[in-house]
Amino acid sequence: MAGPAWKAASDLAEGYLTLNPVSLKKYAGHELDALQKELDRLSRDLRGQAIPQDETEAIQLKNRKLLRLSQAAMVIQAWRSRMKI
Repeated sequence: MAGPAWKAASDLAEGYLTLNPVSLKKYAGHELDALQKELDRLSRDLRGQAIPQDETEAIQLKNRKLLRLSQAAMVIQAWRSRMKI
């Protein structure tokens, strides 16, 4: 991994980075473990944020970040099951 796992997870949440099977080829098993843990931690932290119901833009931003994180976690899970890692 080029940088720390927390930075990659943050970039995934912001939409600066996307995961696909081609990009996952360069990661080792322990790097995928670290990235998965950071994705889980970041999504847990995002879910814990309390946003007032009248701030629709902030709610939409939070939901987009959560969606990106869950999609990245599903891509990693599918890659692991396919490659038997």
